[in-house]
Amino acid sequence: MSRYDGFHEFVVARGGALSRTAFLLTGEHHAAEDLVQTALAKAATRWRQVMEYGQPEAYVRRIMVNEQISWWRRRPARPMAELPDRAGPDEPGRVVERVLLTRALATLAPRQRAVLVLRYYEDLSEADTAAAMGCSVGTVKSQTNLALTNLRRSLPLVAEHAGQYADAQAALATAHRRRTRLAGAAAVLAVLPLLLGAVWYALAGATPPPPVTSSPSPSTPAPSISPVTLPPLPAAVPPGDVLDLPADRGVRGGALLLTKQTSDGPVFELLGGDGRRYRLPSAPTGGFTVEPVLSPDGRWLLWSSPQGTVARELTTSSVHRLPYELTQARWSPAGTWLFAQRYPEVGEVLVRTGDWSVHEFVPADAARPVAAVLDSGELLRLGGQITDDTVTLDRLDPLTGAARRITVDLRGLLRVGESAIAVKIFDADGERSRIAFVLPAVDGTAGVEIMRSRPGGADTVTAVVRFALGDGRVLHRIDLSSEGFAQPLCFRDADLLWTDGTRVIGTGADAYRLPLDPVYGYSPPGCTRVARLVAGG
Repeated sequence: MSRYDGFHEFVVARGGALSRTAFLLTGEHHAAEDLVQTALAKAATRWRQVMEYGQPEAYVRRIMVNEQISWWRRRPARPMAELPDRAGPDEPGRVVERVLLTRALATLAPRQRAVLVLRYYEDLSEADTAAAMGCSVGTVKSQTNLALTNLRRSLPLVAEHAGQYADAQAALATAHRRRTRLAGAAAVLAVLPLLLGAVWYALAGATPPPPVTSSPSPSTPAPSISPVTLPPLPAAVPPGDVLDLPADRGVRGGALLLTKQTSDGPVFELLGGDGRRYRLPSAPTGGFTVEPVLSPDGRWLLWSSPQGTVARELTTSSVHRLPYELTQARWSPAGTWLFAQRYPEVGEVLVRTGDWSVHEFVPADAARPVAAVLDSGELLRLGGQITDDTVTLDRLDPLTGAARRITVDLRGLLRVGESAIAVKIFDADGERSRIAFVLPAVDGTAGVEIMRSRPGGADTVTAVVRFALGDGRVLHRIDLSSEGFAQPLCFRDADLLWTDGTRVIGTGADAYRLPLDPVYGYSPPGCTRVARLVAGG
């Protein structure tokens, strides 16, 4: 049996479908041809194993997705193909709509674009999409939600025309109601995939590239790019030797940050996605002004010092640098944006991690702290109305100046002694400022921490109340430990991570648990707080 038996027949039978998928992934004919040829060349080198796997098309499709993401990270943006002078047989209005759709798709990150193509063009299930992208089903759901949100924002014309297929506003309202888990929401939400599918088939009618009719030579060289799979949260930290973080290769992302306190200061280690522990660089002269922190997707590791700021990409060996010192750094829930404060100059920095473009600005009101940065690039600033049961937030777009106010009304959800106020500062004239802690999630919601004052003891967090970022509407309350220590860490996808001083705990259906270590503190990806073992816990 030849190692290439069945390969030519597969290319002839499925080459056209793969070419159309590649065109939707790239948005450009020549890039689609390159993507298909590269994927088929890589599959040809291990065709016997592919056939033993039993799903050659799924295997090739996964190579295409990973290759497109890798190309997007390594190469400058490719220019869009020019619109032909002749519109063809379609009506002019349909041509305009297709152009708008193409441009809107081009604004999406490659993983967002891939999940839409696989779910609604290839009509794959969430599980099959997760397998093709090398991620979890939860990541597919969150990326789909984020992609649809960004697509709606970029397609006001399509959103208007979508009314001929279904009530778009009702579908959006249904999505919000599903997050509140009200009865009957699931049935109405089922309209959303049909809506998107109809829009795709109606508007994405650009002529696909011609089918591939010949197999590439098995000797054709292909880029040595390994598929990138984001690491899951670990169930335990493996013992063993600690290696130096390699400067010439990636470690498959970061799964956990470990912090150890010593007499010479903190020492940081990284649990990589490859299951190995790596020693991070020691604190430079002057120490860290921002200690090492992982992005939510485990892709980036960032730290800052008086010598400047370093962002190391952990899936590769690339490094980005900012020539100034930061005093605060926060990732958006999906890691698409980084917000930071500069020092010693008063200023703020917003970084788009897709192309590492940096936007610097001076806040109009530096006294109002940023509570969170969103995946849209918007900032949540604390408003002036912070009471025991009301939190006011201003949702600002620093790049355009657009702003709107959100009020979170917690009345009816607080128990005796509880408050949304985390910090109170007093002067001679009385109370001067109130602070509330807000944790954003990737699904368009956020949580505000609820504190309880204890007579003769320290305040403790007892719950997190989740609310919709669109209008501040309260969704539900997540109770933490009612007795003893409790500290929220961050949201991972839609799951809240917190610690009771003995372990890291997830509130989702998977009931995640990670026992804490007496020596090390743990920081999951996206979390700026460190979970440590509490004495007596």
